[in-house]
Amino acid sequence: MQSILSMVLLHLSLQISGRNYFYDDKFDRTVQNKSDMTYSILASDPKTGAIGVATATGSVAVGGFVPHVRFGVGAVATQGAFTNWLHGENGLKLLKKGHSAEAVRDKLVKADKGAAYRQFIICDRWGHTAGHTGAANLDEKLHYCGEQFAVAGNMLDSQAIVAVMRAAFEVKTGAPLHERLLHAMSEGERHGGDFRGTHSAAIKVQYADIPPVDLRVDWSEKSCIDELRVLYEKTQSHAYQSFLQGVPTYQNPDHHGTVSDEEVK
Repeated sequence: MQSILSMVLLHLSLQISGRNYFYDDKFDRTVQNKSDMTYSILASDPKTGAIGVATATGSVAVGGFVPHVRFGVGAVATQGAFTNWLHGENGLKLLKKGHSAEAVRDKLVKADKGAAYRQFIICDRWGHTAGHTGAANLDEKLHYCGEQFAVAGNMLDSQAIVAVMRAAFEVKTGAPLHERLLHAMSEGERHGGDFRGTHSAAIKVQYADIPPVDLRVDWSEKSCIDELRVLYEKTQSHAYQSFLQGVPTYQNPDHHGTVSDEEVK
């Protein structure tokens, strides 16, 4: 009874909040692959031009398939029952040519005979977003497309997780993009995440004036997002920050620093 009431409340909240949530409950459960389900968020920062993806899954090495990011072009997060990682490469090529997120989404879906098994979200250089959730993905499945960011998940413990991640991202306005994405992922995991538990996670964010934040945990028995945050904290050490201060950026591709033998601890 409690689960039925939760779904009723969720459907009401989706109707009240607008038309940006999309889901489809019609699919054949007998043909599902339960090894590649994921929840992700992608976003851009109109002030800095930063763009990135954060993602997590109940399987291994999510960072090898889901996040696709290119500064000044856009971002794609590809997932689903049978992840079409080519949508990342092909999507970025189309975005680079100037196509909008919606146009890229439509082209990718039209060209993919297995579109029913895919889920992906896209952000273009203008911050417009679009997404696709194929009917053959396992419940709970949902994606939300807003201005400057989008969230998607399948095989979730609850559809409400997508709304939780959206709220967590929005409340951190003013923080660097990678911190906002990490906060959204932490809240997603805390509210259930993938119903098998979260075992791998990744974040990939590119900036104009600082080196990229590109981290991944390929396997963790539990608390995977916490492990990703521990890894991020290591990058904030004095030794690693000294290294980053000498690394080239998009704005300064010839930059270098002072060589040091300080150890990251």
